[in-house]
Amino acid sequence: GLEVGRSIGNEVESGSGSGRSLKKRRSTGASVQRLMGGGKKSQRKQRAGGGGGGESKQSKGGQSPSAEDGGSTLWPMIKHLLVVVLAVGLYYAPSLASSGEAAVDGLGNVAVDGGGTVESKAAAEGKAAVVDETEVAAVDPTVPLDEQLVITITNESPYRVDVYFDDGSYGVHISILEQGGSTSINSYIGHKFFVTRHGVKEGLFAHGGTEDERRLRFDVGRRDQKFVVPDHARPSDNPCLDRFGICKQQADAGMCERSPGWMIVHCCESCDPYLNSSELIDPAKRCSKEQLKTPDPVWRPGDLNKVSSPAKAEMPRERYPATHGATWEGAEEGSPWVVVFDNFLTDEEVADLVKGGELEGYERSTDQGAANAYGEQEKVVSRTRTSSNAWCMHKCERLPGVRSASKKIEAVTGIPQVNYESFQLLKYDGGQFYRSHHDSSSVDDSPAGHRILTFFLYLSDVEEGGETYFSKLGIAVKPKKGRALVWPSVLDEDPTYWDKRMYHEAKDVIKGEKKAANHWIHLNDYRTPNEWGCTGSFS
Repeated sequence: GLEVGRSIGNEVESGSGSGRSLKKRRSTGASVQRLMGGGKKSQRKQRAGGGGGGESKQSKGGQSPSAEDGGSTLWPMIKHLLVVVLAVGLYYAPSLASSGEAAVDGLGNVAVDGGGTVESKAAAEGKAAVVDETEVAAVDPTVPLDEQLVITITNESPYRVDVYFDDGSYGVHISILEQGGSTSINSYIGHKFFVTRHGVKEGLFAHGGTEDERRLRFDVGRRDQKFVVPDHARPSDNPCLDRFGICKQQADAGMCERSPGWMIVHCCESCDPYLNSSELIDPAKRCSKEQLKTPDPVWRPGDLNKVSSPAKAEMPRERYPATHGATWEGAEEGSPWVVVFDNFLTDEEVADLVKGGELEGYERSTDQGAANAYGEQEKVVSRTRTSSNAWCMHKCERLPGVRSASKKIEAVTGIPQVNYESFQLLKYDGGQFYRSHHDSSSVDDSPAGHRILTFFLYLSDVEEGGETYFSKLGIAVKPKKGRALVWPSVLDEDPTYWDKRMYHEAKDVIKGEKKAANHWIHLNDYRTPNEWGCTGSFS
C-alpha cells in the first residue's frame, strides 16, 4: 500500500510538441507499478513481449492504511521514509543501456549518468562531457518529492524527434518534436526521459558518430529544468547497441529467438550471443532469401486467370464459385475483375473483428516512409488518408470470429495464411476518406514479394458515402455489413509486376460511420520475413 503519488497523465502544450505529461496521482501499490512501467496507465503493446506487470488493488478510497486499519501509529513516519528511499532508488537506478549517457540542458550543461549536471569546458564548447563515474548527482534536496515540476525540452537537432518517458521497460511515448520545436511536460523528481529519431526507436547521441558520443537522457532533479536535443545530436555509428535497459533481461528470457527481427534491431548487443545479431543487424544479410529459406511463390505466370475454359470471362467463376452470394464485376475478356461476396461474414465474425479493433486501439492511419540502415521504416502521417486503423495482433488474433474469418478467406483463395499480413482494422468517421491509391508498387523484390490480392471486409452499413471505387474500371461497391470483395493487384502474365488499372479509393463518408477490415495477401511467405524484421515493421 505504499503511496508514491506519481504517474503518467497529459502533457502541457508548448510550441510544436504534442503528447502527454506526468501527473500526480493518489493511489496505493498501483502507483508504484505505474511508475515502474506496469498497470493499465503505462501498459504498451510490447512487440517483443515481457515488461510491465499487472495493476495492484487499491485500499479503500485509494489511501494508505491508517491506525484504524490495523497499521502502526508510526506509519506516517515510515511511509515518508519509504517514499524517500523509493524515489532515490528509482532516480539512481540504471535505465537506458549504453557505454555513456548525456543530456544537454538550456544552459549548455551536460547531465551525465546518475542525472547530475556538470559545467565544463567541453560543455561550454558544445561537447558532451566525459565525467568520472563517481560524480554525485545534482538533485535539489529542497524540492519536495510530491511537488509537480515543469520541464521543457527543445529540439535543435536536424531530426524530427520522439520524446519517451523511461518506464524501465521500452519507454512510453510522450511527444513529437519538430525541428526547432519545444514542449513542456509536467514531471517529478526522479523521472527520466530519452529521445529517438521520429518513427523509429533509433536513439540519439550527443556528438553521435564520434569517439565522444553520449546517449541523450534527461533526468529530472530540480525545478524549471530546460533540456535541449543539441544540433550535434546524431544516431551512433555503432549498429549493434541495446536501445533499452531491459534488453539483457529479455534476451536471457528467450525473446531473441521468439521475436528475432524486433530484438536484433532493438537489443542487438544482448542478442549477439544467441543470434549472431552483430552480423544480422545488416538487413542485406538478415533478409536474404537464403537466410529466410523463402519458399516458392504461390502464383506463377498465368495462375491468376488459370481456367480450363479459354474464355477469360469465366475465370472468376472458376476461381471463386458462387458461394456467399458472389457476383463478378468487370469479368469481361481482358479486363481486371472484382469479386463481391454479398454475405461473406457472420454476425459473430463481424462482432469479433470490431472487438479486435477496440482491443488494439485505433490510431490515425499512416503511410510507410523511408527506411534506415537497419530496415526500419518511419511512419508518416498521410495527407490523402484520414481514417483511423489498428492491427489485429495478440488478443485480437485469438478471437474465434477473427480466426474463422481468416480461415474462410484461406478456403476461398486457396492461399495459405502464412502469406497474409495481419488484419488491418479500419474506422472512417463522417468526412473521412482515402484518396486514390494502389495496394502494391510497380516492382517489389522484398522477400515477401508483391501484395497480389486484397480481401476487403465491411463491418458496418453506411447511410451515405464510403464506397470502394475503382476509378479505372468504373466499379463502385457500397459498404454493407458482412459484405466482402477481393481484387488482384498484379498482372496475370507476370505476378511480380503490378496491374496499374487497379487504383481505387475509399469515398468520403457523408453520413454514418464506416468500419472495415482487410487482409493483404502476398506472393511469398510473409510471416517469416515479418518475424525477422524484413517488412519495414517490427512486430
